[in-house]
Amino acid sequence: MLLSASAYSMFTIFGKTVLEELSAVDVLLWRFLIAVPAAWIFVFIRFRRGGPSPLSVAFKPRLLAGLIFGLVSWLGFAALDRMPGALYIVIIYTYPAMVAVGSTFLGRATSRHIWMAVGITLVGIACTVPEVFQGTDGATVAGLIFTLGNAVMYAAYMIFSERLVTGSGGGDGFVSSAWSLTGSLIFALVVTAFSGTPHFPTTFNGAGSMIGLALISTVVASMTFFLGLRHLGPASAALVATSEVVLGLMWVVLFLGDSLKVIQVLGAILVIIGVVWSQRVIPQTKTPEPTKA
Repeated sequence: MLLSASAYSMFTIFGKTVLEELSAVDVLLWRFLIAVPAAWIFVFIRFRRGGPSPLSVAFKPRLLAGLIFGLVSWLGFAALDRMPGALYIVIIYTYPAMVAVGSTFLGRATSRHIWMAVGITLVGIACTVPEVFQGTDGATVAGLIFTLGNAVMYAAYMIFSERLVTGSGGGDGFVSSAWSLTGSLIFALVVTAFSGTPHFPTTFNGAGSMIGLALISTVVASMTFFLGLRHLGPASAALVATSEVVLGLMWVVLFLGDSLKVIQVLGAILVIIGVVWSQRVIPQTKTPEPTKA
């Protein structure tokens, strides 16, 4: 999940760059049109070397998960196109709380330490983007709606996907990811069919960001996401994924030469504490065996 978070942490940077040249629908299409062949090439190479078959999992539910993720992706691009990046980050990362609530409603109890980790993490995320407290300049009502929808649908995607990778029918995470991305491509093709002729970035920076978005923030992120989700479950996985915020700040410092404010450092520390806290192992009290009559 940390590898997945590292790849996803570049989503906002890649996405903002590409959206300067293309519409949200164009970015959606090219993201998955590049990602899906790359994912299947990887799966077939593994298969030729003794890995699981592409048909080793039930593909229909994974295609459905991909359709949901396609909607998640479109909502994300539509929101980024209308929202300041800082405000988008604060709102979108409310999804761990939504995952915890959703899991509880579906009968999977969320422990008290997970709820505490959610609270710590949300405070930390708010601190990492102090600009949000200076107002919502540039935000629109539509942008807020898209961002909230993005968070809700991503929470639903995590809960649904967890059911696909656990248990005896879980199957291989790489194959599951490839089928899921294929479902997202189907969604993108349908949306594009109603939107007209797509366009591709015309600058080197835009094309490079588009390829990075597809290969790093989609293929790598998706495959490691399915592998991590199988071991952690949706609530803990969602909290680990919030380390994307801290990683995003790290990229800004390392590659763009920016400096961090004290409150951002404090926020990053709180996010890390929340992630670590979410992985606490609570000792289970053994139930005494009933005495035989």
